[in-house]
Amino acid sequence: MDSNQQQNFFTFDGDVGGAAGYAGVSVTSNASKAAKTASKYLNDSLLLNELTERVYKLLLEDLRSQRERLGNYNS
Repeated sequence: MDSNQQQNFFTFDGDVGGAAGYAGVSVTSNASKAAKTASKYLNDSLLLNELTERVYKLLLEDLRSQRERLGNYNS
């Protein structure tokens, strides 16, 4: 991350086991900045592909974690 970029932090809002909980509201919510970023990703197929791959990997990781937790409860 260079000095011109700021990292966005998201507050947790949901179930600990649910991936949807991390889709919370940004601490520094700015609708125009979000729209600009969304437009950037939608207009660049490479960036959009990278984003979807990352989301897919996070969902797989969450499913694996849930399976491990469920297995521990059934033992």
